[in-house]
Amino acid sequence: MSQQTSSPADGSPAQARPDSGKDLVVEPVPTADSPQVEKKIPDVVRVACRWAAAIGRPTAFYLLAEGDPAEDRPDVPITKKTVAQLASAVGEDRFDDLDLVIQSSGGDIHAAYQMMSLLRGHMTEQGELVACVPGKAQSSATLLCLGADKILLGESGALGPLDAQIRIGVTEIGTPDYASALHLLKGLNRLQRFSLETFDEAAACLYEHNVSRNEDILKYSIEFSKAITAPLYERIESQNIGYWDQMLLTGEAYGCRLLKRGKLLRDDDELNRAEHIRQVAHHLVFDYPSHETVIDRDELVNELDLRADLIEPRLRPFAREFETCTSETLIALVYPPQTRPPFQTSGKMSIADWKALDTDGGAREVSWSNGDGRFLLRVGLYRQRIVPGNPWRDSARQAGQGGPAAQYAVSHGQPRGEEHVDLRGGSSRS
Repeated sequence: MSQQTSSPADGSPAQARPDSGKDLVVEPVPTADSPQVEKKIPDVVRVACRWAAAIGRPTAFYLLAEGDPAEDRPDVPITKKTVAQLASAVGEDRFDDLDLVIQSSGGDIHAAYQMMSLLRGHMTEQGELVACVPGKAQSSATLLCLGADKILLGESGALGPLDAQIRIGVTEIGTPDYASALHLLKGLNRLQRFSLETFDEAAACLYEHNVSRNEDILKYSIEFSKAITAPLYERIESQNIGYWDQMLLTGEAYGCRLLKRGKLLRDDDELNRAEHIRQVAHHLVFDYPSHETVIDRDELVNELDLRADLIEPRLRPFAREFETCTSETLIALVYPPQTRPPFQTSGKMSIADWKALDTDGGAREVSWSNGDGRFLLRVGLYRQRIVPGNPWRDSARQAGQGGPAAQYAVSHGQPRGEEHVDLRGGSSRS
């Protein structure tokens, strides 16, 4: 690949940020495999830099931590806040070419659409935006891939159906609980089929038992079917059905918009382009049997006719390394040594600084060196591990603090003085 150069969006010459107190540098170390590296930079950041060096062009990383129910650790979802953190990482830079490395289980479909619109707005007219999926990009993360010009998958990399997720409550560990809107509507469709099947079976049994009048067969079959299925229908909140359908159509519309902007279609005949786009988006939303269906490279190419391929062999070791870093979250833009970044950094940064990194006030610009050379990073978010706090339960455990009822009484319905890390990676104080 050719060397890539990026510059500020307004075309002005690259300059160091005036608030250089926020710009940090990690002390150089001799080689990428040196034991000291482990103490100077988090694993996921080290692997990201090595990936960017192998690609040889600016690379955006959107790696959201994968949950572990055994440790009460949920998936980190795509939210409006993670969109803002990616925007901070990208800054005002423009790109001739850009890779977006994605690891995510999905989340807010509106946020995912905003994110890809943001990235496409930073591309030059002839630039190529490549979506790289070392492991998985499911649900609304699949929408990110539809806005790219090409998709590259790791050996176990896969996308998922685009059916929207509806929040239905909270899990046992206090995190948002989602269900597929398509699953909910398919459940309703299955109940309708069950009602008809119950009616048919009742009518057939009545006929076999010598009930000869059609009026009687219809009457008794309807009453029997109603008695069986009415309790099931009564549990459905009818006002939600329209919302479920609306969210699925929203996902389909976002998919069509992004496919129009990129070059992902293999058969890009102008006469058939609009219909091809509609078919791809509809298929991704409505035609897969479950939300967990694996959409691999063969499915993308042979069924959807999209530009997709496996990650080239020299990158596969790094793709596998990302699999060992799935408890970490990283939203960052990395400039490898082969490129000319539009910023410089000063200062020093230790591994402890990385673990305490709080970028709610804006991105941090960081430098790190290894055997490949000097990397410059603009970090929108790094978290070693994100565990949702439950301030009510935590407050109740504090000696002398009293239980939730006492907390409610003294702080207008909010536990007082408890700091916790929310799912979006930021610190919040009640």
